[in-house]
Amino acid sequence: MLVIGAGCHKKAFDDYYASPANLGDPIFQQLQQRGNFQHLTKVITKAGYQNILSTTGWWTMFAPNDAAFEKYYTATGLTDASITDSLAKSIVKYSLVFNGYRQDQLSTYQVAGTNASIAGEAYKRKTAFYDWVQPSTDGIHNKIIATNRNNGYKSGSNLYTYVEGDNNNKYIPYFTDLFLSTNGLSATDYNSFYPNTTYSGFNVAGAKVLNKDIVASNGFINEIDQVIVPLKSLDQYLGTNPDYSEFKKLLDSLSAYNANAYITHNLFVATGSTDQVYIKSYDGRLAFSPNNENYQDPLASGYIANASQSNGWSMVVPNNLAMNAYRKKLLGKLGGSFFKTAQPSVIIDFLNSVMWPSSLWPSQFKSGTNYQLEGTTMALADVVDKQMLSNGILYGVNKPQESNVFRTIYGIPYLDPKTNMTYQANSYLPTGIKAQITQPTIKNTLFIMSDSVMALNGWRYNEASVSTSATAWGFKSSSSSSYAHNLIYRDIALRMFSTGVLPGVDLTSLSGTGIIETINHEYIKYNNNRIQTSGTVDSGTDLKVLKTDATAINGTAYYVDGLLSFTNLNVGQHIQNLATLYPASYSSFYTFLSTSPFYNTTTKAIIGIGTSTDNNYTIFVPTNAAISNAIKAGLLPGNKTTGALPASAPTAALDIDLVRKFILYHIINGASVVPDGKKANTFITMLVNETGGATYVNITNQPGSMVVTDHKGVNANVVVSTSNNLSNRTVIHTIDNYLNYN
Repeated sequence: MLVIGAGCHKKAFDDYYASPANLGDPIFQQLQQRGNFQHLTKVITKAGYQNILSTTGWWTMFAPNDAAFEKYYTATGLTDASITDSLAKSIVKYSLVFNGYRQDQLSTYQVAGTNASIAGEAYKRKTAFYDWVQPSTDGIHNKIIATNRNNGYKSGSNLYTYVEGDNNNKYIPYFTDLFLSTNGLSATDYNSFYPNTTYSGFNVAGAKVLNKDIVASNGFINEIDQVIVPLKSLDQYLGTNPDYSEFKKLLDSLSAYNANAYITHNLFVATGSTDQVYIKSYDGRLAFSPNNENYQDPLASGYIANASQSNGWSMVVPNNLAMNAYRKKLLGKLGGSFFKTAQPSVIIDFLNSVMWPSSLWPSQFKSGTNYQLEGTTMALADVVDKQMLSNGILYGVNKPQESNVFRTIYGIPYLDPKTNMTYQANSYLPTGIKAQITQPTIKNTLFIMSDSVMALNGWRYNEASVSTSATAWGFKSSSSSSYAHNLIYRDIALRMFSTGVLPGVDLTSLSGTGIIETINHEYIKYNNNRIQTSGTVDSGTDLKVLKTDATAINGTAYYVDGLLSFTNLNVGQHIQNLATLYPASYSSFYTFLSTSPFYNTTTKAIIGIGTSTDNNYTIFVPTNAAISNAIKAGLLPGNKTTGALPASAPTAALDIDLVRKFILYHIINGASVVPDGKKANTFITMLVNETGGATYVNITNQPGSMVVTDHKGVNANVVVSTSNNLSNRTVIHTIDNYLNYN
């Protein structure tokens, strides 16, 4: 048997896998032969990468020439001899991009998991450099490693803060004409980050490419005029720049450390260290973890492997002076200047307000939106620091980003520890309050019931109760010794708080009189700084304003001394009360109503009128004189000659039906309308005609006057002096004419 020697076997292997001759020499040999990379080849050798770059592989190298190293050495005081092994390795590994790309290919975003690519969308590529295990600076955890997924990243049914096998490699940015033009950018965007470098059409970080696409057997070389050291991540930059130390303290208050046995073992094998290694990540409620090098769109689900090629995060961070001033402003009602005095959501909202889910370019500074979908609230002139970092863009600003949850009237109870229940109701999304009052360009008025007012009237909000009941909202009557928590009490509380939200109007003064629709389509009245709701009308006690807060950008808030209560009475009770108060306007109508078979004399309910959240009504009550004319016209039973009411309740079926049709045609079904100039339309009534069709009235509405027109074109004027009466999801008006239902 013929035995082939080991040397012969290796030669045959090398010959078989050797690169084709026409590709040229490998990267290291090419650098040696060109003669102007002598410093780089020495650094490569010191880094231990000579063999790697002398054999097969597939790389794109951004290679600083000798002039670049000489500038770098002059600036740092280093030499080829004094540069450390670790620094040499950092420079070399960060200059190496996985896979070989020509310049025209680098601008192409490679969509992970597909054969698709998008030209002009990429400006970063993954390098061979990563930080791995680092010493901790918190004094508690000896060794840490940055997370490589945002906290809470989910894949299938598994939740991750770190994925083993992913080294969290850093990305290097580059800029091409194609990328800039595709994304509506220009050289000005580039020079915002690199003011001392001329944009040449192909730049890598702060370096110009002097000679591109040098072909090697194991990739491509691009000669550059600057030495590029690994860029810091957003987290690293904030941690090493003292101008942001106050912000970084707050950010780190939401950091999380999880011991990792796998990396701890790898550290021991590599170095002999027995230190425990912790994964450092950030609270999953934040838009992203700023130490994660792998971009994930926080507004989308899932993780896309190559997304970092085309995007990155952005942060607009206040420097210490701006941070301290804004913190004092936000926390003024909390009796302290530290965020730890505020509820945790304040910190989350503040941090998310400075986090942008994508690359925020200088020319698009005012058009991009943050994680809260809000635009920047400062000008580019307020930016004092611009940094292109390994995983995103950072702007240091001397003015804070003012989040809508703080600067609108939503922020008034939010930042007041004495109004937590108002905040909880406003932030409960089904009410629609938060979406309404956090819009900075939409004016609103807010009435606030403080926690002490709520507690005095038997209410509380206790999150601990959720574990034993359906809701945190609880109520205790004066005769009870304990709170009851159920959804009925929750809905009662939310209805009261909703009554305090007046959308679309900023009442800067309550010195006059008016009636305003609330966000839940009920109405509230004011008269010389006194407030009325349907509930206070029942009690006979108006609410007083204790304090006014006009600091919000979109409205005024008023603290009131009692509950924004609503009536539990049915509408018939209020018509009866009005018949006593204004007999010439309401008594005849009430007589017909109260003696009809579709009226419950015990509950005072009109059959067909509901009181749930889906029901709103307007009742037009003709004056006694108008009722008399309706009798003469044969629309109601009574004396057609004199217009007098019948002496007793109608019993004939025809007469009963006249009363039914008359009353129902005077009730708008599904809307409450007042003379405020806002609602003018054709409205459906509660009367259904003989063929089953709907009947309608038309309303012409001006502030202080309103005209109702029946289907025959006859007008009836609302008598404002005896109108605008609040009932159960209903407003009751007097009109000076009847409406003809025929």
